[in-house]
Amino acid sequence: IAVSALIVIALGWIRPVWIAAAVALAIGICKEIYDRVSGEGAAEWHDVLCDLLGIAVGLLFIFINSLPYGN
Repeated sequence: IAVSALIVIALGWIRPVWIAAAVALAIGICKEIYDRVSGEGAAEWHDVLCDLLGIAVGLLFIFINSLPYGN
């Protein structure tokens, strides 16, 4: 969750947020494919769900920080 959120936050400042979210999701899916192919880990669907939750957290953070301050 944390890694996906950090990817979205870091890329979201320099790229459109939809690109940041897509990159974070692609990295998460590629990691699961690597786990499956290499046999070094277990490819699990709940990891992808956690990636999606992290992406949502990152997007929420960017949205909250874009809100105007003051009255």
